[in-house]
Amino acid sequence: MRVRTEYSFRHAVGKINEVAERLNEIDYEVYPISDTASTFGYVKWEKLAKKAGKRPIFGIEIAVSPSVEAKKPIVSNWTFFAIDDLRALNLLYTQASRQFRYTPLLSYDQAMAAQDLIKIAGHESQLEFMSPQSNLFIALAPSLSRGLARQAAKSGYSFIASSDNKYTRAEDKGLYEIILGRNANVQTYKQYLLNDDEWRSSVKNITDDSIIEQSIGNRSWAIDQCQATLQKASLPKTQKNMTLKELCIIGAEKLKVDLTDAVYYDRMMRELELIELKKFEDYFLIVADIMQFARTRMACGPARGSSCGSLVCYLLEITTVDPLKFGLLFERFISSDRTDLPDIDIDLSDQYRHLVFEYCQQKYGADCVAKLGAVAMYKPKSAIGESAAALHVPTWRTDAVLENMIIRSSGDARAQYTMLDTFNETDAGRKFITDFPEMKISARMEGHARHYTTHAAGVVITDKPLSNYVTIDERTGSAFCDKKDGERFDLLKIDALGLTQLSVFEDALELAGLDRFHLETIPLDDKAAFEVLNKHQFSGIFQFNGLALQNIVKQMKEISELNDIVAIGAVGRPGPMTTGGASTWTRRRNGDEVVTYHHPMVEPFLRETFGVLLYQEQILKICKEIGGFSWEDANQVRLTMSKRLGVESLSVFGNAFMKSCVEKGMPKEISEKLWENVGAFGAWSFNQSHAVAYGLISYRCCWLKAHYPHEFAAATLTHETVPMKQIQMLREMNREGIDYIPVDKDKSTDRWVVATRAGRKVLVGPVHNVKGIGPKLMSTIMSCRARGEPLPDRAIKLLTNPVTDIDSLWPVRDAFFRSMPDPTTRNIYTKPTQIIDLKIQEYKQEVVVFCVIRSINLRDENEDVHVAKRGGLIYTDGMTQSLNLQLRDDTDIIFGKINRYDYARIGKAIVEVGGPEKHLYVMKGFLPGSLGGWGNFRKINIKAVRYIGPVNGRMEIDGMAIAAE
Repeated sequence: MRVRTEYSFRHAVGKINEVAERLNEIDYEVYPISDTASTFGYVKWEKLAKKAGKRPIFGIEIAVSPSVEAKKPIVSNWTFFAIDDLRALNLLYTQASRQFRYTPLLSYDQAMAAQDLIKIAGHESQLEFMSPQSNLFIALAPSLSRGLARQAAKSGYSFIASSDNKYTRAEDKGLYEIILGRNANVQTYKQYLLNDDEWRSSVKNITDDSIIEQSIGNRSWAIDQCQATLQKASLPKTQKNMTLKELCIIGAEKLKVDLTDAVYYDRMMRELELIELKKFEDYFLIVADIMQFARTRMACGPARGSSCGSLVCYLLEITTVDPLKFGLLFERFISSDRTDLPDIDIDLSDQYRHLVFEYCQQKYGADCVAKLGAVAMYKPKSAIGESAAALHVPTWRTDAVLENMIIRSSGDARAQYTMLDTFNETDAGRKFITDFPEMKISARMEGHARHYTTHAAGVVITDKPLSNYVTIDERTGSAFCDKKDGERFDLLKIDALGLTQLSVFEDALELAGLDRFHLETIPLDDKAAFEVLNKHQFSGIFQFNGLALQNIVKQMKEISELNDIVAIGAVGRPGPMTTGGASTWTRRRNGDEVVTYHHPMVEPFLRETFGVLLYQEQILKICKEIGGFSWEDANQVRLTMSKRLGVESLSVFGNAFMKSCVEKGMPKEISEKLWENVGAFGAWSFNQSHAVAYGLISYRCCWLKAHYPHEFAAATLTHETVPMKQIQMLREMNREGIDYIPVDKDKSTDRWVVATRAGRKVLVGPVHNVKGIGPKLMSTIMSCRARGEPLPDRAIKLLTNPVTDIDSLWPVRDAFFRSMPDPTTRNIYTKPTQIIDLKIQEYKQEVVVFCVIRSINLRDENEDVHVAKRGGLIYTDGMTQSLNLQLRDDTDIIFGKINRYDYARIGKAIVEVGGPEKHLYVMKGFLPGSLGGWGNFRKINIKAVRYIGPVNGRMEIDGMAIAAE
């Protein structure tokens, strides 16, 4: 009866589909599942059972102990199977999770008292705490001792046939040992799923034949008893004092939306009719109610995702974006062929988001609301990393495999077989497996469940207690189901995401003395706001902290409207950047390239993006208006593209699209090119609704930075915990004439504030910036100040001579100066160049940099991938090792290379010293130059290294240890 899968996290292994295949092999008549402390596999198990034509039986394994209060309880694992429904089973686990001691735990009394369940006691059970029951069995399995079997039979207990599977098949023992590591419980008895003949053979020395046959009969009886199935939930009941339409009309009056305008009225009615047809009204009412609560208590985002395209969402104040002003499509949000609830994702201030969860619990009942669970799976990097560590394979040997890993989209049929295909189809993979054949096991780990966690934002709500449908972990308040499982149960899911930027807005507006809703009233054409980006003042600007968007802004002549910010957020993604779409858009926006269209029919749909297919909504419009598709078919084209399912999947739409184009007057060859363009660029096209919503957030950052720079900076610094990023922002503010004080013993609070010193505003860091002051001492300091009491002596000492991570804006430079005030004493006469100033020129140039080493990567130049690049040339002179480095100073990072000829002379010592980011170096070398075939790729070919010394003291800056005194 007992069957464990990969969802017995860190207790057993076996991909759930492989476990099902094993049950088919050994001809199980039903599909029992009983993972250890987990029910995450239920939905997938049900699908597998249905596919095999078998009936699933749902169970769970829970530890049982004489005392749930003991520090190290003695436990036996019991298995419980649901009989009529899952409620009793789910509640039992919730009770066990409440008594967590290393694992969810039940007392023997609680286990014995459990009703409406089949109970199977494990091989370590203590009979003195038990008594026979009609639904209680002792597991007759290979693990059962003869002594316990004899004692149980004498005491009148019944037995039931059971395996002891920790893994699926006999050959999976190694996989079990790798994944569980030190937690692997390897035994001499069989620990895989047994067929009846193997089972009989494994238990024949434990007890007599009569009990063996009795246990088989009891198994059949228990199977007949277990008829529980997975149930579907219903939406919570809502008080319908007004219809959705009436609420929209009230919202229109409040928002000054003119519903006498036929465009607005027709759009509203079209949306309402589809919402009613799909029976989504209650869903919209529930989300609207939640957002009305949230907007009165915290900063909320304008929208997230495709809900921004709904006028109904706008009128209900679920979103704050008028979709008609931005040309957004409702059909991107809900199409007539959609049967599941649409995703209405909401952004909330992360410092107050918990209030929404508490509100839902109060309104719908604590037992009807939970957080969504999530399962982390092994990815190639984690699978190779863990298996290499267990098998003592050097990390540097795995780097080449990871760098040459075959990449596939999640929609690909072989998405979870990238490692296996890499080992079989790439030179680096084949070489690696030839050298380390035992590492093949890592390919089996890819896609295997690793651990479970709580979803970052998902909240599920039901009409009846969630325990009727899913298991709830009391410790985390999360359900044992992920997003897809929740759809099977028809759970109402709301993604209430915490967005730090909204917390920054709250704090900045408070410091500026402005109302929390002020940002929703600012003009959207403020020149000062656009100048923030035109001046390249990126620090703290939402979405613009990364190099991709910054580089686009730097290439633009001027940002002058909100649509520029919206478009940059869409083109600055990997797809447009690598396929040329970003550069085409930028040139056309600058007026440096003529805007062209495939045909005049396309112009109305691509005019706003200068002829570049940028948004998913543009695909929908083109497919419908030119391609003659229904909204449903147009949406299928979009989905096929977004999942990157390949040319073949798209080809089924191509003929119909081109035929419609020709019928509308477009030449056949142009229709073919248009379809080719739609297919090529559609995969990276972006959701315009989301781009608009997040573009608004970026604009609001710019507005605050333009008009309240000190307050915006203080709020941003409060919510940024990485010192290096704080320093970057403080440098920018310093260039603008704004000063800061790392800490002030009298004015510092628990966050960054704005103070006045000598008639000028300055930023003042919080008390906890000081090394040695943690949350407890900070609380004491704040309390003493509030009561007017003297501070503790330790606090006075630390605040009198404070040491912080941001004492210097140039920590690397200052560390060098302290270690080496005069470089000439170390025979260094060349003035160093800041890494950010290293520019690729036509010919190679000699450079010197003062830096720390951010990463050290030892390479073998005879690896297959390198040999292939050299046309098969293998080095036979013994000099095959080279060194790849990342060099970093205060301004930037650059790639550094020590070639195979210089490795023994200067590279080996770097590897032996080790400690990335812990030592100061002077590096001398040259930039290859663009004529050397390197284009704009910056790297230093290192020819000389001067080791200055270890970092004195420690300052953690983005993971980099820098001297601090």
